[in-house]
Formats: sequence, C-alpha cells, structure tokens
Amino acid sequence: MDNTKSRSRLTRRVLLGTGVLAGAAVAAGLGVLLSRKGGAITQGVSRARRVAAAGALPAETEVVVVGGGNIGCLTALSLAERGVRVVLCEKGVIAGEASGRSLGYIDSLFVDPAKAQIVARSKQLWEELNARVGADTGYRRTGTAALFGDVQGVDYAREWLKSAQGTYGSDGRILDAREAQALAVGSRDTFAGALYVPSDGIAEPQLAAPAVAEQARRRGGVVLQNCAVRGLETRAGRVSGVVTELGAIRCQSVVIAGGIWSPVFLRSLGLDLPQFMAFGSAMRFAAASGPSVGLVCTERGIVMRRGLQGSYHVCRPVAPVPITPATLSNALRLLPALRRMGDQLEVVLNVRTFMSQWSIPRRWPLDRPSPFEENRILVPQTHNDMVDEVARQVDAGFPAIARAGEVERWAGAMMSTLDNMPVISAVESHPGLFVGSGFYFGLTMAPAAGEALADLVTGHPPQIDLKLYRFSRFSDGSALEFRD
Repeated sequence: MDNTKSRSRLTRRVLLGTGVLAGAAVAAGLGVLLSRKGGAITQGVSRARRVAAAGALPAETEVVVVGGGNIGCLTALSLAERGVRVVLCEKGVIAGEASGRSLGYIDSLFVDPAKAQIVARSKQLWEELNARVGADTGYRRTGTAALFGDVQGVDYAREWLKSAQGTYGSDGRILDAREAQALAVGSRDTFAGALYVPSDGIAEPQLAAPAVAEQARRRGGVVLQNCAVRGLETRAGRVSGVVTELGAIRCQSVVIAGGIWSPVFLRSLGLDLPQFMAFGSAMRFAAASGPSVGLVCTERGIVMRRGLQGSYHVCRPVAPVPITPATLSNALRLLPALRRMGDQLEVVLNVRTFMSQWSIPRRWPLDRPSPFEENRILVPQTHNDMVDEVARQVDAGFPAIARAGEVERWAGAMMSTLDNMPVISAVESHPGLFVGSGFYFGLTMAPAAGEALADLVTGHPPQIDLKLYRFSRFSDGSALEFRD
C-alpha cells in the first residue's frame, strides 16, 4: 500500500467506518474477530450538560423533530427562529449519545471537495452561534494542523490543497518545518511540515447541543426528554402526526435526526437507510502547557485538542466497527468504503452486540414500548487497550501533557452511510417526512444541516446544494461514490 495515502488517512480525526464485508469474517478469521475488543454496547450515562425538564406534551404542533443531538437541536432552533411551532422529542437526554461524546473538532482537513460548501457554511454559522443562543457552546476559532514527519506526507497535503482550490472556504496552507514545530508546543518530535487550516475551530460537545436546545425553547419551541417517538401517523398518504411514549402529537411534518437510531425508525416505515456504526474511544488529560491549535499527529497516530480549561482531549483516528446484521446485508455495497478506509477499520465481532441488533424488530405496536425506550443512552464500552496506547503516545510525544495526569476516558457510537455522505432530504414516498442523519462530520456540519432541514420543511430554497445529500440516491440506481 502507498505509504503516503496510508498516512493521509490517519488525518481523519476519528474513524467513522462505514461497514464490514461479509467476507471479512473469512479473511480475518472468526477467532480473530471474536478476540478483538471494543465492540460491546452498554447502557450509558450522558456526558453533556443537563437540560432542565420541560412542560407537558402538546396535542398539536407544526413540526416534530425526532432526536436531541446536534442536528436535531439546530433544526429545531432554525425552525423556532422562523416562527414555526416545533416540538423536539428525545428518547433520552439532549446530546446523551454521539453528540455529547465527540472530540469537538470543527474542521475541513482533507475533506472531499463535494463537502466543502456545507462545511464552509457551517463554519460561518459557528462563528455566530454563541451570540445566537446567548450561551457558551465552547466554540473558538483555533485552526487545525496535520503534522507530518516526512516530506511524503507534506506532498500529499499539497496535492489535496490543489484539489480544494476554488471550493467554498478553502484557506489551508502548507507550513514549513519551523512553522510546524512552533505549532506543536511541547512536542519531542520533529516535523517536515504541516497542513494548517486557520478557519477551523473547536466546540465543546458537552455544551453545544444543550445551549442550542435551551435557546430553541426560549424561541417558542418545546423540548421533551425521555420522550421516545414510537412511530408516525398518516392521513391520505401524508404525515399527520407522531405517537410518542407520552401520547400523540398532531403535526404536518416530521424530521428524523435520530443518529444511530434513524435506520431503526425508518425501517419501521419500510424505508432503508444504509447507515452503520463505529465506536470511538477517547481520553482527557488535566490542564497543561501545550498546543493551542487542534493537532493531527500522523506519525504518532493521535488527534488532540485543547479544552476550555486547558485540558487536552486525545484519541486515535481508528475505531472498532462491529459486525451487525445491517453490515452483512449490505456487504456488496460496502466494497468502495472498505477499499478506501480498510486500513482504519478494526473489524469486531461481538456476539452480544450482534444479537442485540438482530433482536430489534422491524415494526412494533405503537401502543407498546418501542426499541427506543429499551436503551435511552446507547454507549459503547471504552476500548481501554486503544486508550492505553493513546496515553503512551502522548507521554512519548507531549510529556508535559501526560504528566498532568489522566482525568477521564469515554466512548461514543458514531455513524456513516455507504458513501460517507449524510442525508439531508425530504422522503418523496412519505410527504411531510424529512431525514437528517448519517453525518461523518456531525459537529462540523450541524449548523448548516439544521438550517438546510428547516429550509426543506418550510419550502425555502436551501443555502447549499443538497443534491448529493438526497435520500433517494440509495434506491434510484444512482452510482454511489465514497467521499472522504
């Protein structure tokens, strides 16, 4: 394999592997897959700041948003700001799953040019978000840099910059060895150069979605937690309401922004969203002297950024990908993804995870508990062996940070689609139904995605071209192209 390409893939801050081939079990060996760690799921506890409980379930509204992560909260806020009556329903708590567990990057490092427009629009909206919500989301424009130990990595970055020229918001530049060393404050390593994107930033996943949800409420929206939406009601072929565990809500439109749960909900409607899980683990060190920019250290295989209080959040850009019934059923369609990201996939066969996914029914009575109520906060078990390796690399490369001491470890379940492109779309077969799911760059893209979904719901022309994000691409015979 070309070493330059291999290193370039390490610059993805967290792997969101898009699935596993059925043949992988044969190639790797069943025993090997079973021996690998990191594929277990548990009932978790939210890392996000608590959002106070709301009032009673309304009988009627205009729009119901299903899912209280970054996408759902920003969709609800965008609608409420336009005077639309909106109810956000979250089965657990706001940002309890993936949205409260990411590393916190808002970046465009090595992003495919097809995603440049949505990323650039989101960066604009992130700049305004603290003022917009009247609270601190932790956002700050810090810049991010991918550090390379050899000229081959720098050459790859230079080629990527050429491909990104003329796209929206492309402001990256190549740094020489001296400039790269200056960014890597406290590093023992030496660098041949770096790719630096000054418009990139950081936000705090534990703060962002809660702040947005509270502002949506202040703008007239209703935010309900521990309120799973069990299914849709229709009239004359069009969405007419939802049934929640607390009762029914009449509405004209529904936005599904349920993260890893979106395919489960859509499957109950006879719709296929080929979206797959990957489990990332990370750790945080106490406040220390170190870099102020977000760093991708390709030689050490770690990604790190500074938190609000000077702590350091670090992970590896590799994650276990559990084999599930969904990945097996989509085996052939996953070939492009495996070819592009195969060296980052750590395929895992966890029997309990497989069986738990297998046991989820395709449909369920709406007057009984649904699968969403069985696991309020889905959290993978932390891959401690992987985190131990992260700690060793930090100690070797940034000893001052390591000496500050470890504060916590955590894991999060992430998602991607067959082509690594999210869905931001109406569902043509179900008038009044919209989907916002499958986000590789969930935190990065959330403001523009929420705005676009609000545009779709209200019939306004979107600020960005949504052709590549349409739901129908998985079923209309379109050729899918995997995009980094």
